[in-house]
Amino acid sequence: MMRQSGWRRWLHRLGRGVPALCEACGRWPDGPLCTPCRQDLAPVIPRCPRCALPLPAELHSCSRCIDDAPWQQVLARVDYAPPWDAWIAAFKFRGQRGLAAPLARLWLDDPAVDALLRTSEVWLPVPSAPSRLAERGYHPVWELMQALAAQRPTPRALAQALRRDDTTTDQHQLGRAQRLAQGPRLFRPDARMAAHIAGRHVLVVDDVMTTGVTLRAACATLLAMGAVAVSALVLARTPPPELAVQ
Repeated sequence: MMRQSGWRRWLHRLGRGVPALCEACGRWPDGPLCTPCRQDLAPVIPRCPRCALPLPAELHSCSRCIDDAPWQQVLARVDYAPPWDAWIAAFKFRGQRGLAAPLARLWLDDPAVDALLRTSEVWLPVPSAPSRLAERGYHPVWELMQALAAQRPTPRALAQALRRDDTTTDQHQLGRAQRLAQGPRLFRPDARMAAHIAGRHVLVVDDVMTTGVTLRAACATLLAMGAVAVSALVLARTPPPELAVQ
């Protein structure tokens, strides 16, 4: 496996848009991370369809499930743990937009993602607050969706169906109790989009799922708009403390 210094070099080159060898095995022209190495570093593992945490193969659900979750299922590709937490942080917070394509390619290894894209009628990103978009200059989840759409047929995109309340605090800055308290105020529907949501299976996309509060709020709002069903697709799932790598 690539050493930490190798990951840093890869992030730096990718952020500048410079073609690279695969940083794990040196293969050319499969950089910056070739398919075999990607599959080795991010194997597709069984996950609970309700909470997206890793699941023993013989089980269909786990004791940590969010039993009253409004989604039909939630798919996560990797744990929010090394090396993916550093990659996602660079992508979200340090302007490394070039990471969108290699991160989105992680989804392509999971056949369940293709099935979810086929059965969903529309899809949309969890929205960012306008002030956050202005500060960052791009929407990370929308970038991931566009990168995935360049590789796979996808549902019709409705990027503006939900609006983020600009008075709320970014969830990643809050503890669990604060996230739960803020959840009901996170989103409001765009009434102009209601006709495109009503009666349809909607897929909500986010980069990281931690407590599930953000996804729950988005899905509940879409169901209130008339969606017949809502599913969720996230890139990474934060493991609970007892499962996190120390």
